[in-house]
Amino acid sequence: MKQVMLLLFVCLLAVYPGSVSGREVKGVDFPETTSIDGTTCKLNGVGLRKKLVISVYLGGLYLQNPTQDAEEIIASDQIKQIVQHFLYSEVRADQMIEAWNEGFEKNSPDKITDLKDKIDRFNGFFTESIKKGEKMVITYRPGKGTEVTIRGKAVGIIEGKDFMEALFSIWFGPSPPSKGLKEGMLGE
Repeated sequence: MKQVMLLLFVCLLAVYPGSVSGREVKGVDFPETTSIDGTTCKLNGVGLRKKLVISVYLGGLYLQNPTQDAEEIIASDQIKQIVQHFLYSEVRADQMIEAWNEGFEKNSPDKITDLKDKIDRFNGFFTESIKKGEKMVITYRPGKGTEVTIRGKAVGIIEGKDFMEALFSIWFGPSPPSKGLKEGMLGE
């Protein structure tokens, strides 16, 4: 009987490998947890950023305290991270900057003037294309700021909770890049 149960368990692992180690979406594995500065953050959800019919990237949201409340995600002063795995062949730097600016304008129009210097510095992090299979990670650390890592290399930090709120509003505000991306990262 024990051998039958063991065989059944092994078969289940083969059929559902993501249920043990994380969540697999479109061949990309998102671990259920990640450690950020010694703090465990849990995968809140994974969404797909589409533009028209093109799959641009998968976004995974990690939170210290998971929630499906978009406003809480934006406002909470907790460690949080968005991991973007790019699916499209190439997203040029100018396309990323244009998308960031459009996101700030649609979701935080009242904050753009006050955050102009920070937004300009943030846009300055994007100097090269990001290609299929590459990863960008955006991590907010309370009291330190929002760090951007591209292809495993930290490219800069923007200080302030005010900037983080405007940036996270791009994904979780009223006009996200795509509905499926927001819903997926919210865990819906």
